[in-house]
Amino acid sequence: MGDILSVYKVYPEEIDDIEKIQKSLEKGFGEPFKIAKIELEPIAFGLKVIKLGVIFPDKIDGLLDKLEDSIKAIEGVRDIEIEVSTLI
Repeated sequence: MGDILSVYKVYPEEIDDIEKIQKSLEKGFGEPFKIAKIELEPIAFGLKVIKLGVIFPDKIDGLLDKLEDSIKAIEGVRDIEIEVSTLI
């Protein structure tokens, strides 16, 4: 038993929403989630996505779905894409 690190790309609905989304993500998701990193990543023509890394225990069922639902529920988030999910 250990922890899982999941890294997401968070796509905003509008370019102007990215800072607001980043501030919401920085607040975290409560226990047992821990934010590992939040950074902006340029993708093309001035467009950026937020790269979000979150660590959580693997022993509790349903946490991945709960995390993804919490990210999608943030105002201004158009879509999320999981980049990697691995045991650490």
